[in-house]
Amino acid sequence: MFKKSIILFLLLKFLLAQSSIFQTDPGYIKISSDTTMVPIYVNGVLVGHTPLDKPIPVLQGTHEVSHQPPSIRDPFIQYGKIKDMRQIYVFSGDTLNVFINTGLLEKSLENVKKEYRNTNYIGIGLSFIFLIQLWLLTG
Repeated sequence: MFKKSIILFLLLKFLLAQSSIFQTDPGYIKISSDTTMVPIYVNGVLVGHTPLDKPIPVLQGTHEVSHQPPSIRDPFIQYGKIKDMRQIYVFSGDTLNVFINTGLLEKSLENVKKEYRNTNYIGIGLSFIFLIQLWLLTG
């Protein structure tokens, strides 16, 4: 009797269980880029590197697509949108095409390198002026 009730319970639980992972049809994000081997993050999770052959299934709703991991974001805007992040809305059963332009990433990296180099030159120049002033005061 007890075994039959357990089997009946498991059978009912199996029949009433959710039949698929998604309650509704998933939406898809098809991501392409102008460069190969660019890491792609959807909602902060690495989904692969370009070129991605298959669309990424997602639930209906708002999603964030980026080529930068969340760990390198500015900590003051960690929960906000960064400039290289796209916020998209995907409908159920729809496929949304997203193009990631990494040429802008290369330009921004060049600007950061130039700013870093200029900051170093300014620091070296100020240090040199400080040493000359110390030499003049002691001489």
